Amino acid sequence: MKVFFGSIVGACVLVISACTNSPETSNLKLPYFAKTDCQLVYKARGVQVIENFCETEWKPVKLYIQDQKYSVDWIDEKTSRQIFETGCMQPGACYYELKMDGFTVNGRFAYAVDGIQGDFVFEIDANENLQLLDQTESDLSS
Repeated sequence: MKVFFGSIVGACVLVISACTNSPETSNLKLPYFAKTDCQLVYKARGVQVIENFCETEWKPVKLYIQDQKYSVDWIDEKTSRQIFETGCMQPGACYYELKMDGFTVNGRFAYAVDGIQGDFVFEIDANENLQLLDQTESDLSS
């Protein structure tokens, strides 16, 4: 009976430890880093977001953070294409902010392009489901 009880306790400890989330990280700002013929790259300290404009058939945005890869649809395709075609209004005006909470990515995509400033707040779960939580936009000329 003691062996059976010990086995059950050991199994419960394994299940509980396997289900705990990975540690939370602080916000990491990823400024616009590079542009290729097909991609915009935002990067900082080994974390990166790549927006792909050539192969858009299946989830064109890739996030690499804490040894995890997330593939998602556009956060806002129109804004990303505008940045790809015309660039940001000024250095540092287009960036991602990412934070890991367990296996969920909490993020913000901020931009300033063609006299308009805005941001998108989003969340990506462990199953790579993107949810847009908030969006703001304002005219910089007023």
